[in-house]
Amino acid sequence: LAVNALTALLGSVRADGGVSFMPQAVVPAAPARTLPALIAAGPPQLLLLDEANPVFGAPAAWKVEGWLRAVPFIAAFGSFVDDTNVFADVILPDHSFLESWVDSAPESGATQFVATVAGPVSRPLYDTRPMPDVLLDVSRRLKQPLASPLPWQTFEEMLQTPAEALTVPPASATPPAGSVPAVWRAPELAGDAAEFPFHFLPFASQAFADGSVAHLPWLQELPDPLTTAMWSTWVELNVATATRLGIADGDIVEVRSAQASLQAPVVISPGIGPETVAMPVGQGHEHFTRYASGRGANPLPLLAPAVEAATGTLAWAATRVAVRKVADADGSLILFAGATRERPDHTKGRG
Repeated sequence: LAVNALTALLGSVRADGGVSFMPQAVVPAAPARTLPALIAAGPPQLLLLDEANPVFGAPAAWKVEGWLRAVPFIAAFGSFVDDTNVFADVILPDHSFLESWVDSAPESGATQFVATVAGPVSRPLYDTRPMPDVLLDVSRRLKQPLASPLPWQTFEEMLQTPAEALTVPPASATPPAGSVPAVWRAPELAGDAAEFPFHFLPFASQAFADGSVAHLPWLQELPDPLTTAMWSTWVELNVATATRLGIADGDIVEVRSAQASLQAPVVISPGIGPETVAMPVGQGHEHFTRYASGRGANPLPLLAPAVEAATGTLAWAATRVAVRKVADADGSLILFAGATRERPDHTKGRG
């Protein structure tokens, strides 16, 4: 994001030595709707889930779980039971990405439309079926046929079909990034500043990204690059803030917003602002294998149900919180280094 912003400020978009954004293929499709819009429309008669875990990744205020419980039939594709597909009526075991055909269309780096296709690198370990093959099969079994029947028998056949039929607008028809002047707006934070004095900042974990790979034990064992935390989660506080609140490394604190609250151990960090509270995203699953279930805390339910106006995506950094100590350190914070920094008294007596 920072590199693209600097490139736009320098006027280097679609310029020699700069970056180009690839023209995208125009594929007829139904209008996309955000998750809040889908929930507001009421439960559908049928819901298909694929690579989505909104129970884990949505604010508590969206009430995703209640919405799912009202859907008459849910079919989910996946390789593991997670926080969302546990509500499904049927889970259809899917290939892993290493067992599947995959396709991709990058957004930047080329002046012409480019699509890539890659085949599987291993045979399926179990009796699974790729999600696209299931949908193609279902399309042929519908009592009311599709208006335009799909001609492919498998996803592999579909990917190997020449793509001349796709409409790709010329590069000149796509407005370059930065062509619309940016307008600065003051940040809009949800929550009364007197009751919730801290700016809450959840961030993608170095190991788990958005939490979708927290079920992998070797990633649970990967120490965080800065805190060295592993198999756990934490709340980052500034040194001066922790001192003022009487909080020490490893103490258990409650982080509370207008939507929800959680408890987690503290890591005191000189690299965070005094008015900010930060937490990594990825832990706190209720259902996600024996390695991730019931481990740590999930900060996402604390978020206000605010979306970014231009994209409709969840505004991760728009929530105020309050913090208070609830218990002394209990050992739930597991650090590979044993401590976040060397303390002065550790050096006494050394030559």
